[in-house]
Amino acid sequence: MLEIKDATYWAEQLKSGNLSAKALLEMTNDKIQKLNPRYNAIVAYDLEKAKADLALTSQGFFAGLPFALKMLGQTHKGLPDTASSQLFSENVASEDDNYVKGLLEAGFTPFGQTNSPEFGFKNISDSKLYGDTRNVWNEAYYSGGSSGGAASAVASGMFAIAGASDGGGSIRIPASFSGLIGLKMTRGRMPQGPDSYRGWQGASISGALTVSVRDTVRFVLEMQTLQEAAPYQAKLLDEKELIALTKSTDQAVSNNLSRKLKIAYSLQSPISGIELSKDAINASLKAVEFLERQGHELTEVDFPIDARPLIQSYYRMNAAETVAMLEPWERAAGRKLTSQDVELLTYALLEAGRKVPVSSYINALAQWDLAARDFTDKIYKDYDLFLTATTAKTAPKIGQELMTAEVLKEMSEISQYEFEQQIEIIEAAFERSLAFTPYNFISNLTGQPALSLPVYVNEETNLPLGIQLWGPKNSEIELLKVAKEFEEAGQFILPKAYQ
Repeated sequence: MLEIKDATYWAEQLKSGNLSAKALLEMTNDKIQKLNPRYNAIVAYDLEKAKADLALTSQGFFAGLPFALKMLGQTHKGLPDTASSQLFSENVASEDDNYVKGLLEAGFTPFGQTNSPEFGFKNISDSKLYGDTRNVWNEAYYSGGSSGGAASAVASGMFAIAGASDGGGSIRIPASFSGLIGLKMTRGRMPQGPDSYRGWQGASISGALTVSVRDTVRFVLEMQTLQEAAPYQAKLLDEKELIALTKSTDQAVSNNLSRKLKIAYSLQSPISGIELSKDAINASLKAVEFLERQGHELTEVDFPIDARPLIQSYYRMNAAETVAMLEPWERAAGRKLTSQDVELLTYALLEAGRKVPVSSYINALAQWDLAARDFTDKIYKDYDLFLTATTAKTAPKIGQELMTAEVLKEMSEISQYEFEQQIEIIEAAFERSLAFTPYNFISNLTGQPALSLPVYVNEETNLPLGIQLWGPKNSEIELLKVAKEFEEAGQFILPKAYQ
């Protein structure tokens, strides 16, 4: 079996003295220079600063391992902090956020920053500031968003692991489109803040994209936290169980894979009017058949909620959060932002945010809590886990029209409309892209963990599509045990960099 040089492999090379951290940084720098022109994954990198940072990262399991930060909400003092927006193109971070502090304690060396769409609003990475990030499997297609740069950085082999974040699927979507492992953890598990504890009202959480289960497990082990100041808390996962999952099955005592589970699965779209592709159905059925062979009990069910009202509530939250994010700039500049200052989608959300009623925003959050209850009542009372495709289709093509000319015109004139009309325009703006990713935002709003696994590739287009395991809050270990079953049985597609 081909050895995958994952993050754990490189960490072990560094620990053993077979390789110095400085040499690994230089190797990574060479890979960026060679590969990045093809994929446009890395939008900034500073080798000398990374070498200086080695003094901060000599301890921890991953001591000295290069780690690419997402150019959105993962701030390291002295590095660009643009949120992939032309508006903030000159911004430099003045401090480390808590996520980056956690990375440093785990031994990761921040090096390189990855592309994302402006402010992370899209499921593709196409910012006007940095351009399109291309899919390593097929360069005519996107690698996903909003952590699309991170996906191509890892899928290409430039980095063994990269930082990602997920406010509506932004870890799992690029994992699905790029043949990687992507875990969106239980709300409150990862370091947040100090000014983003309530990122998108708890919907957004940081994580990483990886090529192996053991890397995902080790990342959880090193990074999980309880922050007393944070409004969202998740109990710490058992360290012994996590460590056992980093070992191969012949090393692990009594195999330590999953107990036999009752798993519900659905081949339905959660949103009326959106259909699943044959790829999504085939990927799901492949996973179902494998799990049945493993002895698990699989039951097909209807999707537990109608997610159309939920996505509408999500847009209301996005609008309110956008105006809260950008009003400080307006106050400092003494003027309102226009569609010339930011991308059109950002402008539309900003203008809608100016008019969002307080009751609408509060009611939107209440809908999220009701959806969490429905998942518990309709799925987790009778089943251990839930399985769907990660995405409804493989990645969209670069240049594909994801918004109509009519919608673009309405967005440019959105300030003239009343709030409910504005929300209808925003919903129409997202509809074509939502057809690719109707599942992913749901677990952000309910707070439950969800894990995308790379089990399927369309041989004609050479594009991957993942399956997604959902679990109740704090069920990451069970999800990862099942993931390990897939991996140990050779069910994962081989990472592109190793083909």
